[in-house]
Amino acid sequence: MSGMSDERDQWRKLYDDIGGLLFVNALAPTTAHYDLCRRYISASDPEIRASVEAAIARHGALTAAAAADVIAVHSRDVSVDDLISIARETRSRMDEAASTLGDAAGHAESYAAALHSGANNLATASSPLAVVAELIALTRAMNERATSAHEQLRRAGEEIETLRSQLAEAARTANSDPLTGLPNRRALDLRLQLAFSEAKEAKTPFSIAICDIDHFKAVNDTHGHPVGDQVIKFIADALSKLGKENLFVARYGGEEFVAVFEGLDPKEAAKQLDAVRQDVAGKRMQVKSTGQSLGQISFSAGVAGIRVRRDPSAMLKAADEALYRAKDEGRNRVCIAE
Repeated sequence: MSGMSDERDQWRKLYDDIGGLLFVNALAPTTAHYDLCRRYISASDPEIRASVEAAIARHGALTAAAAADVIAVHSRDVSVDDLISIARETRSRMDEAASTLGDAAGHAESYAAALHSGANNLATASSPLAVVAELIALTRAMNERATSAHEQLRRAGEEIETLRSQLAEAARTANSDPLTGLPNRRALDLRLQLAFSEAKEAKTPFSIAICDIDHFKAVNDTHGHPVGDQVIKFIADALSKLGKENLFVARYGGEEFVAVFEGLDPKEAAKQLDAVRQDVAGKRMQVKSTGQSLGQISFSAGVAGIRVRRDPSAMLKAADEALYRAKDEGRNRVCIAE
């Protein structure tokens, strides 16, 4: 019972420490900030700890911009909450900069009015030196305010640029497959919906293909997952080199890929895809570390056109059925949906 109580006390201390770090650095209690603070305090990730300490040394605190920087560098998968948090922080910094500019404009107007009044008083004042001294003090205060406003704007500008950069990087990361660098399924869903709608409206050809690496399980079972990852990257590179502006290739999951052909009918899309298939199948791969041959690596594919299909899901289903037909007919081939 004592052991369980000690463990609960350790959890409570960790929660308190995380909350304290968030509060001291004025970080919003988002999932991303909480996870960053947890990894830093628990010292479970030496690289995170080093990055956070470097950020604190550079900025004097773990600012939101610095936290976004660390998160973007060390996170391979960025959630929608992370993107929203960074976007909100960018907006907040821009609002602060606008407020600083507004205050500076107000001070400038007050200073101009005071100078005008002081100039009028000089002509009638019984003690002109006192008026001059007041104007000098006023000018000094205005100069200090201007210097402070300039420094605030400079810092805000730097943070905004950092946040914008990290927002762009986070968005890219959120829509990219970390293994191949290709767009991921999230990015595919967005592109597919847009391309489908545009093709329907313009009544232009539009096709998609689902590609699947043949006998991939055997590669993993025989040579291990690291080699399997290299095979996935090899096929990803081959598909991405179709080199057409109207082509979009994404990793669909596991050993599957989806190619989106805008402006091409199924026959033309299948022809281009089959040329890549032949090139891939004609090569022989081997394990770099051992020199062991992997033999022939190939893929099968199913292609479907927009035709009478009501939505992208129907196109994917048709392409998937054509893919299974290609598998049933012996693999290493491209079939077109009926």
